[in-house]
Amino acid sequence: MPSSFERERLRRVGTLRREGEEEPTLREHHPLGTHVWSAAAPIAPAYFPYNRCDVWQCKSCPRAYLRYTEYGGYYEDERVRAVDPGLIDDTPG
Repeated sequence: MPSSFERERLRRVGTLRREGEEEPTLREHHPLGTHVWSAAAPIAPAYFPYNRCDVWQCKSCPRAYLRYTEYGGYYEDERVRAVDPGLIDDTPG
């Protein structure tokens, strides 16, 4: 998440986490050869990282964002992605 991103302009409105799912999969979904950093990567709620995301909305507009925290060995890195409805992929996990 860029340091210039104004977190306080967002409010949490939901989650993509599945209730009762103990450990969500780390498998990613890239049927067209994209990767997690691709602008055209699908937003597939059954797959990583979206299965660990909370849904946030801008307080001054209808724009939605997905946020999650990446946990590394010695760091935490908050990630955010604007939702593009055309990229949503409901392929089951």
